Amino acid sequence: MNNTDITSWLNDAWKKAIRVADTSPDPIVDAIVNSKVQSIRYAVITQILGRIADPKRSVMMLQLGGSEEGAWDARSFATAVIVPWERENQQVIGGSPDPYVSKPLRRPRLDDDTSVRYPDEWKRLVAFLRPLDEVSTAELEKTCHRVLRALARRLTHQSFNYPIPQRISQSRLENLVTSFLQESSGGLRALAVATALFRTVGEGFNLFADVMSQGINEADAAAGTPGDIVCYDDEGNICLAVEVKDAHLTLNHVEQTSWKAKTSSHGLSNVLFATSGVREGDAVGIKTLTDRSWAEGLNLYAVTISELVRVVLVLLEESWRVRFLREIGNELDERQDQVARRAWNALLGQEEP
Repeated sequence: MNNTDITSWLNDAWKKAIRVADTSPDPIVDAIVNSKVQSIRYAVITQILGRIADPKRSVMMLQLGGSEEGAWDARSFATAVIVPWERENQQVIGGSPDPYVSKPLRRPRLDDDTSVRYPDEWKRLVAFLRPLDEVSTAELEKTCHRVLRALARRLTHQSFNYPIPQRISQSRLENLVTSFLQESSGGLRALAVATALFRTVGEGFNLFADVMSQGINEADAAAGTPGDIVCYDDEGNICLAVEVKDAHLTLNHVEQTSWKAKTSSHGLSNVLFATSGVREGDAVGIKTLTDRSWAEGLNLYAVTISELVRVVLVLLEESWRVRFLREIGNELDERQDQVARRAWNALLGQEEP
C-alpha cells in the first residue's frame, strides 16, 4: 500500500476503535502507548503500520541504508502518515510535527538500546514488536487494532478540544497565563506552564534536544533528577535544571536545591527557579547565596513564570505563542487533572476584552 492507501486503512481502523470504545485494560499495550517517553508512543504505531503497508519492511528497522534486510525510512513514513492523522485526532500521541527527528529514533535499529535513556521502556517496546516480523498480515493487523484501541482509551483520558486561537497577542497571552496560575493547584498548573514554556523555547531557539518533566508528587531524589524540569542537549547532557514553585521562593528552597546541584553526579552548573516571586525577607539571603554559588561554579537564577513568558516569547515569531498555548494543553492532558484542564479550556474560550 502507498501512503494514501495506508492512511485510509488507518482511518477506518481508528473509527472502529473509537466506535467499539473498549475500556478493558490491555496491560502490555497500554503501558507502551502511555509511556512517558514520547518517542516510544510514536514508534509502536509507526513501526507496525509501516509493516502493514509493506510486509517487506522490518518493525525493528528505522532507517534506509546499509545491507540489512527490511530497512526502510520510518521517519518519512511517520511524517507523511502518522503526523497528519494525529493532527486530526486530538494529538493523541504527543503532537510532534516530526517525531522521528528525536535522538532515540535517529539510529538504524530499534533494538540497539545502548545509548537511550529509560532502557527498560525501550526493551519493553522491542519485546512487543520483534515477534511481529514473523507473523501473518492478519495477525499484524490484529495487533495494530490492539494499539489503536489503547490509543482510543488514552484519548478518553487526555483529550480536550481546547479552543486554541489562530493568533494571540502577547498581552492576551500573558493575561491568560497569569489568570490560570492565580488558583492554587498544588504545583500542577505552574509545572504544566513552565514545562510547556521550556519545551517551546527549547524548540524555538534550538536550545534543548529534550525537555523532561516529572510528576507533581514525585520527589527529585526519588526520580533521580536534579529538578522538576530537566533540559538536555543533543548528547544527552543536562544543560539546565528548573525548580518550579507555585509558592514564593524561600532561602531554604534555594539552599536545598543548591546543595543537591553541587553534590549531583550530573555535573550541573545551571539551575533556574521558576516561581511566583521571592518571599519577603529572604531576598538578601538568596542573593548572597547566589553570589557564593556562582563563585563555586553554580549559576542560580530566580525568575517568575510570568516574567519568563513576558520576556522570552517576544523574541520568537508570533506563531510560537500559539504553539505555547497548545503545549500547555498537552501538559495538562498528560497529567489528567480535570479541574486544571477545564479551567484552561474555559480561559481559552473567553472572549478577548
